[in-house]
Amino acid sequence: MPRQPAHLELNARLPNSRKILATQFSAMKLLLAVLGLTALAFSWLALPYVVNGADMLTRTGDSVQEERREQAATLSEFLTRQWYYPGGIEVKALYAHEAYFERADRGRMTEQYRPDENYVFFLTEDVHTGLLPSGLPKVSLRVGGTTIEPTVVEGPSDVSHHRMTIVSFPKVDANGVPYLGDGSFDEMRLMLSHTWDRSLTLGDKLQPVMTTFGWELPQDIPQELLDAPGFGGAVIASLSIGLLAAVLTPCLLQLSVVFMATMSASGAEAISSQGKVDRVAQKRILVAASAFVLGYIILFTLAGALIGGLGKQAQIAFSMYSRSVAVGSGILVILFGLWLGIRANAPMLCKLPGAGVMQRMKGSSTLGNVMIAIVYNLGCMSCFGGAIIATLFIYVGALGSAFTGAVTMGAFALGLGIPFMLAALFFSRVEPLILAVSKYRRGIGLVSSLVIVGFGVLLVTDNFHTLSDAIYPFLGLS
Repeated sequence: MPRQPAHLELNARLPNSRKILATQFSAMKLLLAVLGLTALAFSWLALPYVVNGADMLTRTGDSVQEERREQAATLSEFLTRQWYYPGGIEVKALYAHEAYFERADRGRMTEQYRPDENYVFFLTEDVHTGLLPSGLPKVSLRVGGTTIEPTVVEGPSDVSHHRMTIVSFPKVDANGVPYLGDGSFDEMRLMLSHTWDRSLTLGDKLQPVMTTFGWELPQDIPQELLDAPGFGGAVIASLSIGLLAAVLTPCLLQLSVVFMATMSASGAEAISSQGKVDRVAQKRILVAASAFVLGYIILFTLAGALIGGLGKQAQIAFSMYSRSVAVGSGILVILFGLWLGIRANAPMLCKLPGAGVMQRMKGSSTLGNVMIAIVYNLGCMSCFGGAIIATLFIYVGALGSAFTGAVTMGAFALGLGIPFMLAALFFSRVEPLILAVSKYRRGIGLVSSLVIVGFGVLLVTDNFHTLSDAIYPFLGLS
């Protein structure tokens, strides 16, 4: 058989070479797309290497708390009445209004003295030469034309130079009728008696002197003394970035894995429903990712509001119920994982009981992804919630506002969500990756479903740190 000319053999081989090069190029694009998507989703892991979150939180917290202390001191001065007696004794009476308890970091005393139900006063006696008189002063309170006797008088009887006495009077009488009627205006008069005047003697004995301090009711406190100090964009940004860098706990790492699995399963389900890769399928992938991010933003924002508003009570409730919440959340995460796999027509899962009902629930994918994020991160609270709650209690608690807590945690969640949304946008725009999902959508749906179910099992069994304990040493974050 005669040999073909060289140029004809070259032309015959060119189409095959082009196909090989095209295949290699597509594979390279797919690999780069996967690497880029992964890098975007995990990009916030670099934050602890460039931002010292602990130092940022400490600086912000110190600044806020210092401003709060200054505000509390100004409020204390506004609510304090004082008198000097011959012989060098100074007596001060601070009306411990509810606002004072809130801003003076006396949370533990609030429950004991209940300023919402009682008129509470802090009496201080100071002398720099000689000694204070022995015994506690006699006290009574006159409100609304009625003289009230104290229910609490606590303080040391015998001291040398300084004494503080806490006195409490009920705001209602034995029949539950307020001493000060609603909307009434009156002057509350605190009457004190003790041997403070060293010039007032009878024979060899000092005689008690009566002193009266007055406050208008209801108390008209200037608004600038009530406004939360330090609240502003800089504080919120500092707290949120500090949280992202300092509270980089295992759950955040694992949240990325669950997000990737959820997005892949949603992408496989979208293509399965459409039967092709088009703009509608791409849009459904973005919607699924947005719903996931929205879910944990909602949860973190509500958690921030709760912790910021309730403070210590929220911390106690969390410690009591976190394990039960983790188990319940884990069960729901398992069910949601199976639901996503069934919707993506994953093999084996479609034969489960109730699979047909789940398969027909086509209109609930967006809400389903919101719920997956909420439920999963609710379970995560047992893992990283302690660190976040402790941080919020120290710093946001110093601001003392549910709104501040909500904004801080909302900003934290947004900061966490930006890489996720960039990853979803990248995923929906890279054609080779979408084609791969289309080609292997049933297998991807199965793997994604198993990943989510696996994390649900970790939540139920309290083994949530398993993955991160293995990975963290390689990241230098252990």
